[in-house]
Amino acid sequence: MNCIEILEKLVARESTNPGALEEGVAEDILALLKDAVSELSGTVEKLEVEAHRPIVRVLLLGETKECFSFICHMDTVPIGLHWEKNPFGEWEGNRLYGRGSCDMKGGTAAAISAFLQILALAKKEKQKPKNSLQMVFTCDEEGDMKGVEKAIQAGWLDKDTLLMDTEPTDGTIQTAHKGRFWYEWQFHGKAAHASEPETGIDAILSMAMAIPEAKKGVDALEKDSFLGDSKICFGQCSGGIHPYQVPAEAKVSVDMRLVPPYTAETGKEILEKAVEKVQKTYPGLQSTILITGNRPAIPHYKESLLLAKCKKAIEAAGYPKAQVCPFPGYTDTAVVAGKCDNHTTLSYGPGSLDMAHQRDEYVEKDDVLRCEKVYFELLRDFYMNGI
Repeated sequence: MNCIEILEKLVARESTNPGALEEGVAEDILALLKDAVSELSGTVEKLEVEAHRPIVRVLLLGETKECFSFICHMDTVPIGLHWEKNPFGEWEGNRLYGRGSCDMKGGTAAAISAFLQILALAKKEKQKPKNSLQMVFTCDEEGDMKGVEKAIQAGWLDKDTLLMDTEPTDGTIQTAHKGRFWYEWQFHGKAAHASEPETGIDAILSMAMAIPEAKKGVDALEKDSFLGDSKICFGQCSGGIHPYQVPAEAKVSVDMRLVPPYTAETGKEILEKAVEKVQKTYPGLQSTILITGNRPAIPHYKESLLLAKCKKAIEAAGYPKAQVCPFPGYTDTAVVAGKCDNHTTLSYGPGSLDMAHQRDEYVEKDDVLRCEKVYFELLRDFYMNGI
């Protein structure tokens, strides 16, 4: 199968998270790669993370222990409502519409196709690559990132792996990540009759007063020269048990994206100070702050060998120099960088992140083919020259 046929096959297979999950698309990927890898005495592994949620690895051992690896997540966000196009694949001109076409089955197809070409080259040349070449396919990237954590635990990825994900990057190379910190922020007030609110402590009102103070606290943090400013979002809130009662309890989920050197504790301190300001009005107010997600910021490593190799591959494929910029979200490569202290991770793939998770998501055919060429040049460099 060529690159575009692989893309069509992947998009046609639902792998929503939550939803159909990743088992089916994992089987499709193994069907594409297993025989070609096995012919060269390569390694093919599949590990269950949860029921019907595997991760997959294909590995072609090289002459040295050094390893270059692609990492591609198999899951997509749910399809959602009000699509005008077929969410399992519909062409219109140069665009393939479908859930996951951009995030990130376009990049996955391009990487698989390039990897198959290198396997064919290795079979023809009858020699090992200078260093090991690998592909890792994960589950749950769109959730808690359990797949990449399992891959780290299994020893598939470590501090020394040169690791590239194929997330949509708009033709740029993206290398750094703001920290992704999640909190459950609870407010504990005092119930009272709605006709006499002054006798209670309104937890919802207190929460509403604290939220803008937290926003001010994040806005006041110093910017990073590469990653820019820190951000905060209040995703869900709830409170109260009756329309005619002063609510004693309220809570809000908080998502902070903080630049280095700020940490999850920095964010917690900002929330605590916000509560202290509200307590000047309501001294009896209490608050509980739970850190529910802690993914550290990943700085830009401008001396990264993989960054240099990627720039070289883009040039070898005949394309203009790519801008290097931060990744706006948080990816599997960021998890490896944070947990393993890996300084050689980056993102480069077809499509635009602005299209990811959207209704009528699409990827451009030419963009997928562009990345296929770059991936092939990158793999060929590692195959012939090594690290």
